[in-house]
Amino acid sequence: MTDTRSDSVLGLFLRLYWIMIGNAALAIAATLPVANPRLPTTALLGAYALVVITLIAARYVDIRHCGGQTVDGTPADLGHWRRYVMILLPVALLLPVLAFALNALIARIG
Repeated sequence: MTDTRSDSVLGLFLRLYWIMIGNAALAIAATLPVANPRLPTTALLGAYALVVITLIAARYVDIRHCGGQTVDGTPADLGHWRRYVMILLPVALLLPVLAFALNALIARIG
């Protein structure tokens, strides 16, 4: 008998989101200032923060309510969630700083 919680459509979507889709959105949002410096900075940072928050929330809901698993398929617990947040937050804080610094460097050179 399979665990319906981990086989649910919501669980599958959440897992796909925090493993792939959300991270791709995070990378795109972090590079937008470099790709198009005319976009409003406040809107970009707001969208970026929203992606970070939804990644954290999706991982939490996946673990607590959808029988969340790790990338290799083992059952996940809140310890996994804490480690995920402790890695995601510093990386997420560093990416826009690097993007804006690169944007300033490109503007200075060009």
